[in-house]
Amino acid sequence: MDRKQALGKAMALCARQEYCESDIRGKLKTWGMVQADSDYIIEELIRQKFIDDLRFTVAFVRDKIRLNQWGRIKIRYMLSARKISGSMIRQALDGIDEVLYTKTLQDLLQKKDKTLLRETDPRVRREKLIRFALAHGFEMREILAIVGQNVYE
Repeated sequence: MDRKQALGKAMALCARQEYCESDIRGKLKTWGMVQADSDYIIEELIRQKFIDDLRFTVAFVRDKIRLNQWGRIKIRYMLSARKISGSMIRQALDGIDEVLYTKTLQDLLQKKDKTLLRETDPRVRREKLIRFALAHGFEMREILAIVGQNVYE
């Protein structure tokens, strides 16, 4: 595949869905593009606004909260793995609607709580809810505000 074909294919991908620079670099590498061609294609995609890491980051945060019910910790980790800068991650996380975030955590815990009907020990039940929410990347302070402070009653 030559540079022009790869650019067209990358533009088509970016027109359908948000991608970050590292995602497209990975795709270019799998397509067998050399570093110089990859750099040119990335620069062209950024220049033409097909790639915007901040736009990607904001959309990623919004989608992962609403669709996957992830917390800030897991989102931050996944964005870091995609080589998104810390300042962009902070900026996108600062834009989270706190009401939506808390409601998402409440809904997640209510759904999980319904699966724990056989668990009669309230302490164990609460611990399971806390572990579940932590695994989804929510912060302990947020979880305890909903589940309750006294884990060992």
